[in-house]
Amino acid sequence: MTNLTSNRKHRRVDVILKVDYADSRAYVSDYTHNASGGGVFIATKKTFEIGDPVSFSLSFPGILVPIDCRGEVRWMRTAEESSEELPAGVGVEFAFDTPEEAQRIGKLLDRLFNPPEPQPDMDTGPGEPFRVLVAEDNQVVRELFRHALAKFEARAIPGGRKLEVVEAENGKEAYERLQEEPFHLAVIDYYMPVMDGMQLIRTIRDNEEVRSLPIIVISAGGEDAQYEAFKAGADLFLGKPVRLPQLFESLQLLLDLTP
Repeated sequence: MTNLTSNRKHRRVDVILKVDYADSRAYVSDYTHNASGGGVFIATKKTFEIGDPVSFSLSFPGILVPIDCRGEVRWMRTAEESSEELPAGVGVEFAFDTPEEAQRIGKLLDRLFNPPEPQPDMDTGPGEPFRVLVAEDNQVVRELFRHALAKFEARAIPGGRKLEVVEAENGKEAYERLQEEPFHLAVIDYYMPVMDGMQLIRTIRDNEEVRSLPIIVISAGGEDAQYEAFKAGADLFLGKPVRLPQLFESLQLLLDLTP
């Protein structure tokens, strides 16, 4: 994916980082699909102009402490110029007042480029499974995710660590599962019977024991669904049909950063 033209000397990382805007505009969150020491590409449908100042924070869902950032829009990719591989958005160049501000970004990127080495326990084998809760009322979609996650496990999980997928048909069943056993990630459909995705997320965020659980919302509801999901407390929003590379990139980073 294209990065900031003026900063091609910087290494970049192709992961999904959450972007929370700090200004007064009616933006809730967007995402960057890559970042470098010089700037970020923010995948967004919002309207910006070249030279616009942007204040925002960067974090990875449920893992990294948000880093406050600011910068200026240097280039844009419009909806007409976009594709599935190259989404619409803006290239933002970082602006720093002090070396310390630049160091904070450097530490974040270093954490992403160089995740902690796993510390295997010689007595317990490869460690506990990485457990994913999939809450989706459509059986066909659940089977799709099960198949995709099995492919991900086979190709991407080092050291024999297993990936466990637990399924729920509605939000109520999903919440009951969360109270019964621990999970590292929840993938939640926006539209579900009994308790919908928004109710489920709010209930999770109100519970001290599970409120820090990383949550990915899947929906075909477009920007309205995205806005509501972020307001409720989702960490990541993926539109249907889901781009599996996005999901895999997020899972890989969560695995790298989860003991």
